[in-house]
Amino acid sequence: MKTIEFLVDLFYLYLFFGVVFAAMFLCRGAALIDEAARGISWKTRALLFPGSVAMWPVLWRKWRKTARKMKTATSNETL
Repeated sequence: MKTIEFLVDLFYLYLFFGVVFAAMFLCRGAALIDEAARGISWKTRALLFPGSVAMWPVLWRKWRKTARKMKTATSNETL
């Protein structure tokens, strides 16, 4: 029984981090990853929200990689 409780708690933790991530990602990160996401309406963001919650680890890695590339490109331009 404790194993099931642990798995349910783990699922809720995943879901919590997914909701927090999706809120931040749809406000800032989506536009960095995809040029077409700039200026999308709140209705479109609402449609993307459940998928962002479910796929947050994949999107987080992609967002981090894109931000790192942009930071490297910016630092190389200033040199």
